[in-house]
Amino acid sequence: MITCINCGHTYLGKFCPECGQRSSVKRLSPNVLVEEVTHFFTHVEKHFLRTSLDFILHPGRASHNFLIGKRKNYQKPVSYFLIWTGIFILCHNLIIGQFHYEYTISHTSQSPEMAEANLFLRKNFTFMMLPLLFISAAVIWLVMARPRFYFIEMVVLALYGGGTYFILNLLSDILLGVIIGININHINVFIWQTILSALYNFWFTYDFFHRFTIRLFWLRMFLTAAFIAVSGKIFMDYAPLFWLYFTR
Repeated sequence: MITCINCGHTYLGKFCPECGQRSSVKRLSPNVLVEEVTHFFTHVEKHFLRTSLDFILHPGRASHNFLIGKRKNYQKPVSYFLIWTGIFILCHNLIIGQFHYEYTISHTSQSPEMAEANLFLRKNFTFMMLPLLFISAAVIWLVMARPRFYFIEMVVLALYGGGTYFILNLLSDILLGVIIGININHINVFIWQTILSALYNFWFTYDFFHRFTIRLFWLRMFLTAAFIAVSGKIFMDYAPLFWLYFTR
C-alpha cells in the first residue's frame, strides 16, 4: 500500500485515485525538467493536431463527441483556444514585419472618430474575439440550443470555434500575405476575414444541430446567423469607440 504524499490517501497503483498524484515523484533536476517539457509537447501534439483537424472538417461531430463525454482524444477547449490564438498572433506579426505591411485607412465619408475606431479594431481584433465568442454563444443558445443544452456548453463550443477560426485566419495570412503578396493589413482583407468567420460559424452551427430534431430548423439557423451578424456588427462598431473614449 502507498500513502499519497499529496492528499494522504492510501492506495495501490501508479497514481492516487483521489487526486491523481504519481506514486513516485522524482526530485527536480535538469533531466526531470527536460522529461516534463518533452511530455507536455508530445501530449499537446497528439491531441492538439487531431482536435484541430476535426474542428475544421467535422466540427459538429467533434462537438457532439466532446459534449457526450468522449473527451480523451480532444485538446481541452481553453488551452486549444489560447494556443491557436498565440500561434496566430506570433505568425501574423512575423508576416507583417517580414513583408513590411502597413495598416491602410479607407477613404470614405466616415468621421475621423469612426475611422480611428475601425483602425483600432483591426489592430486589436484578436483580443476583441473573446467577447464576440460569448455573444455568439449566447445567440446560439437562445435560438438553437435551449433547453437541450446549457449555456456553458455553447461557450465551450465557441472556444473551439474561435480557436479554429484563428487556424483559418493563419492559413489566409499565409496564402494572401506570403504566397500572393497582398497586404494583410488592408481593410479588404479584414472584410474577407469577417466573411470567413460568418461562413465557418454557419457551417459549425449546421453541422452540430442538424443531428437533432429541431422545429423550424432552417428558420432558426438563418435567424441565428442574422442575430450574430447584427450583434457582432454593433459590437465592432461601438466597442472600439467606447474604449477610445474612456482611455483618452
